[in-house]
Amino acid sequence: MLKVAVLTSKRAPGLADLREHVCVAYVLERQAPRRAERTAFDAETASLLRPFDVDAVVLLGYLYVITEPLLRAFPDRILNLHDSDLPRYPGLHATRDAIYAGERETRSSAHLVTAQLDAGPVIARSEAFPVAPFVHEAVVRGEHDIVRAYAYAQREWMMRSTWGALAADALQRLTMEAVA
Repeated sequence: MLKVAVLTSKRAPGLADLREHVCVAYVLERQAPRRAERTAFDAETASLLRPFDVDAVVLLGYLYVITEPLLRAFPDRILNLHDSDLPRYPGLHATRDAIYAGERETRSSAHLVTAQLDAGPVIARSEAFPVAPFVHEAVVRGEHDIVRAYAYAQREWMMRSTWGALAADALQRLTMEAVA
């Protein structure tokens, strides 16, 4: 069974489902320091994970950009779960951006982490989650509070119902590609 470490900022949506599919060797909740201190922080994180001899690192609700020390410690083995259909909607407000762009559905993506934010190859995508028609009407009317609230709820729905299985699927594909 694949052995993974999970990094999270405050919570790890889908962690229980992920544990059904892989051996979660370590869950590390980290509150990252300011940008200037990120490199040292990631070097320390890599040191904390090294003794567990993990096959991969999964970012579940991890809101920080990964820097060189962590990328070097786990080359092509860091997987991020993102709340949009990458590469179209990168960044922290991806679900909201998709709704403002008029998308009729949203989905989550699992991608390899690279030095560029949300730019690594997509390994797997979730099923589609429809966007309610009233939200598009709220966009037209400029009711931004409704759009923001709905985008938050949409993202939560995707994270809670698919991220564990999506991560497991992406890890399996990643492992199969490494063997081939």
